[in-house]
Amino acid sequence: MRTSVWIALALLTVTLAAGLVTQGAMQGISERYISAAQELRSMTAHEEWQRARETTQVYLEDWRSLEPTLQMLINHDDTDDVTLSLVLLEAAIEAQDMAGCLTACAQLEENAQHLYHRDAFTLGNVL
Repeated sequence: MRTSVWIALALLTVTLAAGLVTQGAMQGISERYISAAQELRSMTAHEEWQRARETTQVYLEDWRSLEPTLQMLINHDDTDDVTLSLVLLEAAIEAQDMAGCLTACAQLEENAQHLYHRDAFTLGNVL
């Protein structure tokens, strides 16, 4: 009986620690893509199309390398939303469509926030 309690406590500790580590990683990724949306919004507002195109490609490649791992850890729909936002942003920049760029940047920022907030280790999400 005592051994079972200690094993249960050890497993609970490992689970909570893994949750906190994952939360920290997701917060960092979320913040990176929120700042990317803000950076790209600024570039497109100043009509720096070539620089925005190159920056978007870098973020999209980075995202595609992270995506398989993230899909194992968090809601698959949330990762798809970020991918779609980046692809829409890339297309809007290619077309030099200011309204499309601003819309895609807003979508990217919102979707990146969902990466962290929907899976954050909070009482509301635990219950």
